Amino acid sequence: MKKIGTYFVIGLIVAFVGVLFSDIFADIFNGLPYGTGAILGICAYLCVVVITCTGIIISKIEEKSDKEKK
Repeated sequence: MKKIGTYFVIGLIVAFVGVLFSDIFADIFNGLPYGTGAILGICAYLCVVVITCTGIIISKIEEKSDKEKK
């Protein structure tokens, strides 16, 4: 149960950082309407999160397979 709570808190932090990133991204691209810039920002943030999580998952799978080989 403790692990679930930890992952829930980590998820909330990641979501909050995503909202902040989206807002900053929308301000940087101030030539676009705010809504469009925010959507572009959250999409960019989502790409980073997916790539990072995929890398973590792949490294854990490789680590597990290396342990099984030994």
